[in-house]
Amino acid sequence: MKLFRKTMVAASMAMAVSSAAMLGAAPAHAEVWDCVSFIDNNVGSAICYAGFGSYQVRVSCASAHWPYTREIHGPVVYKAQNQTIGPESSVNGAANGCHITDAWVHAL
Repeated sequence: MKLFRKTMVAASMAMAVSSAAMLGAAPAHAEVWDCVSFIDNNVGSAICYAGFGSYQVRVSCASAHWPYTREIHGPVVYKAQNQTIGPESSVNGAANGCHITDAWVHAL
């Protein structure tokens, strides 16, 4: 009977360890880096030069009307592994009735 109990305890522990290992495994995800954001003629833009994955420009926009400051997200773009330069994500401040005061890259 003691042998049976030890075997059951060992089997239970092995199952717990393998379950924990499966839960702790994180899925791989893409990542872009070496990204730049800039503002030119009231257009906020972002471009990434390395890695691969999705990203977008985000801008802070000031207007004379409420809400006086707001954040606008540009279109999500994807840089493929074999691309030297990723596509540009941009937001036009004039089209949104505001003046862009800050721009940054948000990797997804």
